[in-house]
Amino acid sequence: MDENEHSIQQQIAWLENASPDDWHRAVLDFNWDWDIDPLFWIARQPQCDKATALTMFWLGQPAWYLIMALENGGSDANRDPVWDMLKLIAQRINAGSYVRSKIAYEVDDFTRQDFDELVEKARQLAHSPLKPHPDMKRSLRGRRIVNDIGFYGRYPKEFHGTVLIELPDQEPPESQGPLDRIRSAFGRLWVH
Repeated sequence: MDENEHSIQQQIAWLENASPDDWHRAVLDFNWDWDIDPLFWIARQPQCDKATALTMFWLGQPAWYLIMALENGGSDANRDPVWDMLKLIAQRINAGSYVRSKIAYEVDDFTRQDFDELVEKARQLAHSPLKPHPDMKRSLRGRRIVNDIGFYGRYPKEFHGTVLIELPDQEPPESQGPLDRIRSAFGRLWVH
């Protein structure tokens, strides 16, 4: 087993013991240049929140893959793991099998435009490998989940994908020097 495979197994092992809320946080932090096996693992879980699935779906840029299928004469020959994951998510959304919906999801104008493009490209294909569903462009009510210092304290540093700064130590303020207290105060501001 190479180092990359070992890292993927470690991240999935961490996810197995994490909550669906932390799965969502891991998705928000994920570096899409990495192997997506951890995301695919989340997408397959019965407790994967619908907001988490939608976040992965739109970050994966599904319309691009349909454009590639159109350019290949309608053939779904793309073997990119991201595309396989996006098709799985679309199938689950169409089947209504993402039943957990406790996390908020805000649809913006870009998502609506992407959905319209997805519908247009799917219509151009005789047998679209991905079926757009109206739930893909609906906002969801629920808790707003953000990546805060508490999450990064739980989430192993080697998995951090988007946070490129050193987070403040979690030492009590009296044991910190003046500069550490300033860093800690700034770190608390990021939570809000």
